[in-house]
Amino acid sequence: MHMSHLTHKFVALFLASALFAAKAPAQSTTPEAVVDDFVKAWNSHDVKAFDRLFTEDAIWVPVAEVRVVGHADVVKGFEDIHNTWAKKTTITAKDPKVQLVRPDVAVILFHAKYLQDGKEVPMLDRAMILVAIKGADGWKIAAGQLTKQHEGA
Repeated sequence: MHMSHLTHKFVALFLASALFAAKAPAQSTTPEAVVDDFVKAWNSHDVKAFDRLFTEDAIWVPVAEVRVVGHADVVKGFEDIHNTWAKKTTITAKDPKVQLVRPDVAVILFHAKYLQDGKEVPMLDRAMILVAIKGADGWKIAAGQLTKQHEGA
């Protein structure tokens, strides 16, 4: 009886740790995965998903006139927009391109198509540029910028 009780405790502990591991996704394993993870974070509207994407000294340029510096402020910016206008949107990544500058530094370009209620939002189509660095725990965004749509488009 005693052994059975220990076995049940072990199984319960194992299942609990497996559930915890499933809720804490691994860091981005490739530069291409950074794009997928950014899209998943956006579409989940969960600030914790953005939290793991950025380096401590990250820089984010959401519009030409603004530069946000530091992990906490970058993530706070995503939290703010996902509590307002962005919470009703999803994005898809189109035409991702990765250029390795060094084995541990990548420039990533992609086009973000914004959707609301499953339909593309006209005039909300942005090119993204990210600089990602590889650390011991995987790839993270060190810098990023959204570009405005061309006025003639």
